Amino acid sequence: MKYKFLIIALLFCATVKAQTIPNITPSHLKAAEELLVASGADMQFKETTAAMLKQLSANVPEDKKQKFLEIMNSFINKYMNWDLMKDQMAALYAQEFTEKELRDLAVFYRTPLGIKVNQKQPVLFQKSALLGQQAVQGHQVELQQMMREAFNEK
Repeated sequence: MKYKFLIIALLFCATVKAQTIPNITPSHLKAAEELLVASGADMQFKETTAAMLKQLSANVPEDKKQKFLEIMNSFINKYMNWDLMKDQMAALYAQEFTEKELRDLAVFYRTPLGIKVNQKQPVLFQKSALLGQQAVQGHQVELQQMMREAFNEK
């Protein structure tokens, strides 16, 4: 669930400001911040960003890949770094969970099982992304045919 929010934030650069969200008290927002700390969201954010860049650069020609990565890293460091995004991320969590739920989740992420979940998330994320890619690639011809038929008929 954490990764869904992190990816959404990365892809769409959430513009929600914590100060402008109605019905979120300072203690509710603080509970969300505590969850982000307990869950290691800052490191996961960085790891997810790196994985996203690696995946995006896979289709870039080798002779342009280094420059592509430099530009993307510069852009991300300027507009999407953790320090800029953490308050918005806390606000997103505060919108989706009650203050008590946030506190309970923070407690969970400090347990051995919560720590293990954090350690396994990047691997699970990469493997699930690969499963999705394989599913599409395995049926790419069928998808292309469906698209041709759909657009030729109209």
